[in-house]
Amino acid sequence: MVLVVAALAGACGDNAVPGGDAATRWSAGPDLPAGRLEPGVIAAGDALWVIGGFDDGIDIVVDTWVLAAGGSTWQPGPPAPAPLTHMNLAVVGSEIVLLGGLVGRDFTPIGSCWALDPGTGQWRSLAAMPAGQERGAAAVIVDGSRVVLAGGAGLGAALASVWAYDAARDRWSPLPDLPSPRSHAVGARGLDGALLVIGGTGGLDASDPLDEVVALAGGGWMPRTPMPVARGGCAAAVLDGGILCAGGEAGSAALAVTERYDLATDTWSELDAMPQPRAGTGGAALAGALWVPGGAHRLAYEPTRAVDVWTP
Repeated sequence: MVLVVAALAGACGDNAVPGGDAATRWSAGPDLPAGRLEPGVIAAGDALWVIGGFDDGIDIVVDTWVLAAGGSTWQPGPPAPAPLTHMNLAVVGSEIVLLGGLVGRDFTPIGSCWALDPGTGQWRSLAAMPAGQERGAAAVIVDGSRVVLAGGAGLGAALASVWAYDAARDRWSPLPDLPSPRSHAVGARGLDGALLVIGGTGGLDASDPLDEVVALAGGGWMPRTPMPVARGGCAAAVLDGGILCAGGEAGSAALAVTERYDLATDTWSELDAMPQPRAGTGGAALAGALWVPGGAHRLAYEPTRAVDVWTP
């Protein structure tokens, strides 16, 4: 969810609606143990991880929950190294890499970085982001041993700057700026090796949703086919040669629309809509499906524990 939401409301747990379209490719996964809003979401070690975020009491927590592929019960995982929302997560090798995020209800960006070995359950410190480049809600792109953070939410404004963290050398280096500032965009690596940034918002709230798709190939960013529905904050993952983008937000609304970007043909197609609108969470690919845990069904501090799964 973008940084400006509806007035603080009473938090609730699972507010999913029973039933639904029997023909849809969406199904319900195991509910989270409690509601979560703006957590970190990633697939690592053949499991789905939900890290931190707002809990039902609208406190920012360090709790981590892990669901093994094929499992039906969430298990506690290693606590996050700090209470964060909008964290930038990636998997490099066998480690989960956490590069900054936002702290507090005033969404202050931090540049601290860590890596987690899921086998040992221990976080270790990494080189921090350069001073003045702290951010959360960035487009995250894994490019070999590099993790690229494109744009994001800085201190009081969306960012256009792009920085790459080299995990092999534990150091940061700049890349060409985006054409314009944006936060809450989706990042991915194209089949041609280009770095892709999809959608997002032009500021820190949902009032300026973007449909742009831009690719960094060579020395600059070039346009590709825009998204049919402009939005930021969609739950996204790469599956079977395409990027799935589910839910998100635009204007004052959370969205249910789901679309697929074909990496080979640079074209978009519409998929089955989510059972309910969903914003304020991420997505991850696990066992050949897109998983969307937590978030909220409208732009309010109302965490849900519902988990939706799209299966091809």
